[in-house]
Amino acid sequence: MGRIKGSKMTEEAKAAMRAKREANKLGKESAFNLVATNLKLLSFEDLENTIGLALRYKKEKMGEEELRLIKEKEEIELKLQKLKDTDQKYNL
Repeated sequence: MGRIKGSKMTEEAKAAMRAKREANKLGKESAFNLVATNLKLLSFEDLENTIGLALRYKKEKMGEEELRLIKEKEEIELKLQKLKDTDQKYNL
């Protein structure tokens, strides 16, 4: 349920959005706490495997974010080049 630009939200829609945000927040917090408490129960070998998986997942997420940022940078540079070309064209 997203917001549409220019439309007024009803009180029910506002309450639903607040509830959804709170549920997402609590879900992430409880998932983290669950993992943190259960890490103590793992053997050394299981803990090493878990750390390896977490590091791989982190690298994967960082790679995705890096690609997104590179794409945004290229788009900004392209727009900047167009503005410079336009400026040179009209200032000659």
